[in-house]
Amino acid sequence: MPTVDRIEIDLFRVPLPVPMEASAAGVMRAFDMVAARITDSDGVTGVGYTVCHEGQGPAIAAICNGPFRAVLQGQDPDRIEGLWRQMYKAVHYAGRGGPVTFALAAVDVALWDLKGNRLGTPLWRLLGGANPKVRAYAGNIDLNFPVDKLLAGGLASVEAGFRSVKMRLGRPTLREDIQRVAAMREHLPDEIELMADANEAWRVHEAVRALHELRPFGMIWLEEPISPDDTAGYVHLRQLGLVPIALGENHHTLPEFAALFSAGGVDMPQPDLTTCGGITPFIKVARMAEAFNLPVLSHGAHDLHIHCMAAAPNAAYLEWHAFGLDQFMSDPLKVSNGYATAPERPGHGVAFDWDRLKALRPD
Repeated sequence: MPTVDRIEIDLFRVPLPVPMEASAAGVMRAFDMVAARITDSDGVTGVGYTVCHEGQGPAIAAICNGPFRAVLQGQDPDRIEGLWRQMYKAVHYAGRGGPVTFALAAVDVALWDLKGNRLGTPLWRLLGGANPKVRAYAGNIDLNFPVDKLLAGGLASVEAGFRSVKMRLGRPTLREDIQRVAAMREHLPDEIELMADANEAWRVHEAVRALHELRPFGMIWLEEPISPDDTAGYVHLRQLGLVPIALGENHHTLPEFAALFSAGGVDMPQPDLTTCGGITPFIKVARMAEAFNLPVLSHGAHDLHIHCMAAAPNAAYLEWHAFGLDQFMSDPLKVSNGYATAPERPGHGVAFDWDRLKALRPD
């Protein structure tokens, strides 16, 4: 039986191709990536990573290097569920979300990749194998763009093969937001789906007004119009029946998703494996959503999420963020005619150029 032999944790600061703005995060110029490489006693390696805002990576890397390393060393890497629970308990008192679940994600993905590599099986098949083709949407971050650049970005997504495009809301006035939505809807071909993300820009009464204003545009969903912590507010917004409501990227634990689903506060749940603790909990959230007869979306990290989504019978849309990480991968995921297809390579199939990434280690 192989055991965990070597654990390598790296931190990289990856510059964005252009500065991007979202209401909750402000202007972003780079992001931190924490990578975990776990090698077993037979010499098989698995790679995992999580991403976060610039400057937040050191705390996440420290958790991986400290308590998680102590849990994993010398253990059977196939016991992913048991190891996840042990790591969670090891830091439970210091936090059940935030940096803890980000750190769990990097290690959990590495363990799953290790298992897939050892078995010679792609993760989407190992996780259940529903459908390798998943509808993808361009998760454009464009709140700081002037209208001409906003429209150019939307059209560029269409030309890149997407048939679903998301834009950002949260400008100083709702009037400006609606003008931008109207311009985008008129600019895109009629068959292209449009969705929007407000990134927590509003209070409930403001979101109610926004939903009424947005309804004529036939949006597929409105994402995070208010704080993700306001479950009662989401229940109210959803009951209006104006525009489908999406959220979940800022929900970090299974109990948080369970409370949201039970309250009836979401139409389209959107977990993110990099924030909720990895593949292990993502699949549980997807199954929970299925039990509530809800579709599941993903958020970011499309090269990893494609496997989770391809394993979920209720998969709806894979989010695609153009953050520039593809340039460090030997065979990045591609989209064609609105769909991405899960690769048949063992594990998750992501192969990084570590020599190029080394130059991005922060001082």
